[in-house]
Amino acid sequence: MRYVLHYYKEGKLDTQRALDKIQTRTGIRPKTAKHLYLRWTAIAASVLVAASLGTYLYLKPSTTTLTAEATQQVYRLPDGTMVTLAPHATLSYKGDCRKVEMTGKAFFAIHHDANHPFTIVDDNYAVRDIGTQLQVEESAAGTRLTVLEGAASFGSTRSGSTAVALRAGMSAMLTDGESTPRLDRKADLNSAAWATHEFHFIDTPLDDVLHTLSTYYHVHLTADNMSKRLTADFDTANLNSIITVIEQTLDVKIEERKE
Repeated sequence: MRYVLHYYKEGKLDTQRALDKIQTRTGIRPKTAKHLYLRWTAIAASVLVAASLGTYLYLKPSTTTLTAEATQQVYRLPDGTMVTLAPHATLSYKGDCRKVEMTGKAFFAIHHDANHPFTIVDDNYAVRDIGTQLQVEESAAGTRLTVLEGAASFGSTRSGSTAVALRAGMSAMLTDGESTPRLDRKADLNSAAWATHEFHFIDTPLDDVLHTLSTYYHVHLTADNMSKRLTADFDTANLNSIITVIEQTLDVKIEERKE
């Protein structure tokens, strides 16, 4: 600093003149230099934006959507969960298949994972489960959950709502606009026969048995003695075989009429 002050003379240290000399030697005009600077800045910004967008799109999980058209469809999710979609139902998830959304009716045979519960969510409800078999059915009135095996919690997404715990053999209905599901007095476990292809009756009144079969096969069944009760398991392949077993087991005569 002392050296500069000692030898400084007015007009000798002119930064503008020095800059002009450099520009003259390089052949770059002041306006051109500024233009190039702005141009390269814009290019660098564009590259940065493109790189950031590419990284976002690469890291953003894609949505997987499963559908069933006119007939039911069975899908195996990456975690091993089996899902049966009723006609016109859909199921979708982003990245993690342990959190799904659905429309319509679906049956789930959920792969057990105690550290990673399986969640079925919607704008109105949430079902959480570790590993079990259950059915979720959406309708204009609301959503019904039926648990066939294991246990699950079922609640509304509205603030202040209370979830209910359902065990095997239980079902509940969450009506649109309500904050807490209502437990059904009597769960129809055979409501999932369309997906399991099995009927299960435990000390069931014959009237209820025939009603279940009539609904499933779209017929009308009656018997000459409705006071009997039935405990049996059937597959859904052949109605005539089921009728024959019931008649022989309960010593009744069943009449079938087409609807």
